[in-house]
Amino acid sequence: MDKVTEYIESFITLDNKQLDAILKQGEERNDIQPFVGLEVGKLLGLLIRSINAKRVLEFGTCLGYSTVWIAQALKETGGKLISVEYDKDLYETTKKNIELAGLSEVVDLILGDASEVINRIEGSFDIIVQDSDKSLYSTMLEKCINLTRKNGLIIADDVLFKPMGIPEKFSEPIHRYVKKVFADKRLYSTILPIGDGVAISTKLCD
Repeated sequence: MDKVTEYIESFITLDNKQLDAILKQGEERNDIQPFVGLEVGKLLGLLIRSINAKRVLEFGTCLGYSTVWIAQALKETGGKLISVEYDKDLYETTKKNIELAGLSEVVDLILGDASEVINRIEGSFDIIVQDSDKSLYSTMLEKCINLTRKNGLIIADDVLFKPMGIPEKFSEPIHRYVKKVFADKRLYSTILPIGDGVAISTKLCD
């Protein structure tokens, strides 16, 4: 950990005690992709509180780390989260972590393919968090835009895979996504270099 990140993280406190337990679960497994880190989790909590979000849609839960950050914030705003996970094992682990975090009433957890489930979901959402299979980012973007309210946010994780030197089969699909959101006139976008990179796009118009 570099000194800047270490300094930032020294100030960040966890919003829910179960988050620390999930981090430990992640350290014990080698069959999962890294989930959003401390800085990204806190950012999600901040954005939800700052716009008083009531409806959030999340694609990809891993062990439920980001899910708990989001749900804890929504519990405070009186909102609800729909979260979609493709892997049955990760779905069950996330479900248990949500229960242990005391957030079951806030989260509607769905087992299924994000690219299919999105077609059954009705908007609009204040925030959509994209952390599903990287190959789906671009193909799901149009539907995500349609489901996001005006001035709502679309947040995508892992967008700095390409400059980080991550293998092309993972980095190239995300690179295409980044080019699409920055070229889309309906969106106003930026990238924050925290975690593995977070793209934040606000929807200006339909």
